[in-house]
Amino acid sequence: MLAALLFFVCMSSSVTASMPYIVVEAESGTVIKQSDADVPWYPASLTKMMTLYLTFQKLKNHDILLGSLLNVSDNAVRQPAVKLGVQSGEKISVEKAIKALSTVSSNDVAVVLAEAISGSEEKFAEKMNAQARIMSMKDSFFKNATGLPDAEQISSARDMAILARRLLLDFPEYYHYFSNRSLVHNGAVFVSHNGFLSAYPGADGFKTGYTCGSGYNLVASALHDGNRLIVVLFGAGSSGERKKTVKKLMDQGFEMDSDAPGLPLLSLRGSVPVHLGAPSIIQGAHCQSL
Repeated sequence: MLAALLFFVCMSSSVTASMPYIVVEAESGTVIKQSDADVPWYPASLTKMMTLYLTFQKLKNHDILLGSLLNVSDNAVRQPAVKLGVQSGEKISVEKAIKALSTVSSNDVAVVLAEAISGSEEKFAEKMNAQARIMSMKDSFFKNATGLPDAEQISSARDMAILARRLLLDFPEYYHYFSNRSLVHNGAVFVSHNGFLSAYPGADGFKTGYTCGSGYNLVASALHDGNRLIVVLFGAGSSGERKKTVKKLMDQGFEMDSDAPGLPLLSLRGSVPVHLGAPSIIQGAHCQSL
């Protein structure tokens, strides 16, 4: 087995047993470095990358436009923080909704998108799972569009790398939204949660994630001398540890890339994933989906 059962403890911050990771050369999909990349883990707000993938699909198919206005439901408004603070009956453009997810990980707006695309968040989750199967994201199962705590919603470092790479390759015209640093809504300025964007040269995406059960997750991408790497890290104990560890992995990845063993991202998965059982997910101030 890749790992023993994972248990999560939530006090003032997340404490996790290990930090699964994977480093991938984006263009070829070559895995440069990995550890426990197939161990199931709570994706937290990395989930919103799939929400955005399905949104970009709709845009590419001309089912919606960036300027299309979306209705805000009571259900969307009821989502816990982190939120943009939209009000019931308000309308928000698709483009602002994309920025709200990619920049400040808004749970309320994630539900707005899900309901606009599928009619309900439950039906949207079915689309998420169908798309995951198409992409061979074999470790992933989605129950909501936000990444808010749900014991059944899991993914893996490998699966999130697959999703990140598909976002890059399938929708290059929308990738720039993942490097957005700020957003203004109703006069309030919201600043990106992704500190890695300003902490690492060439970093220009993707997404942070945090819940009590997941620890501090990050999918990061950086470009050096025309070569792009994707790094996925799960389960750091703090935002500082997350940033430091991903920086180290990114540095190692660029150093090792020329000697990469050439293992494709979709090949040589580990043994059957270890199920998380019934981990402790304590909802509250320290368990937001970031």
